[in-house]
Amino acid sequence: MSAWDWIVHFSSNIEEMVLSATESAWIYLWIFLLSTIDGIFPVVPSESVVIAASAAWKTAGTPLLPFIWIAAAAGAWCGDQIAYQVGTKIHLRSFRMFRSPKGQRTLDWADHALHHRGAAIIIAARFIPFGRVAVNLTAGSLNFPRRAFMMFDLIAAVIWASYAMAIGIWAASLIDNLLLSIVVGVVGGIALGWLIDRILAKLGVSVPEDDEPGPQAAQSAD
Repeated sequence: MSAWDWIVHFSSNIEEMVLSATESAWIYLWIFLLSTIDGIFPVVPSESVVIAASAAWKTAGTPLLPFIWIAAAAGAWCGDQIAYQVGTKIHLRSFRMFRSPKGQRTLDWADHALHHRGAAIIIAARFIPFGRVAVNLTAGSLNFPRRAFMMFDLIAAVIWASYAMAIGIWAASLIDNLLLSIVVGVVGGIALGWLIDRILAKLGVSVPEDDEPGPQAAQSAD
């Protein structure tokens, strides 16, 4: 096939590539690995992959939905546990990711939230990419009870995986085209994520903005 023909049939080629990936058993490993890495480096688009795989299931019947759910939830849980363990070994205030004023405020917020509403913040923070890393690392550094953290984080991972899958299935239910349903699902996931972040901010469960002092800063000012 010539380059021009490939460009003309770009949409069908992309759809074939997506279908090829979702029909392979390797897709479950990729979902698991990306979800695990996302628990430490939140720039990895694990949620988008779960949405895309779920949309493909609704449209084409593969990959298998239970395995998508297990891979996503297990990966998210493992990634958060790694972040917790890292938190027990490092001095967070000097960690490169948190050296900026915003990073320091994020740690202040995570510290304060874990002390006052540990279970709620561990579950809610899974939907705040940078915030969940701060909360999980802080939980480790504060020696938050490991068994309790594992249990609360399991609940969070299951809810997160179910939420991402529901978006993909919803998008594919509206649109019969696989590629378009994936695009709609990912965009819808971003929009819903923004809405969840706004709601959590109203409830006081969100990373502080740049112009808001963290709890420790407020205490020092007093």
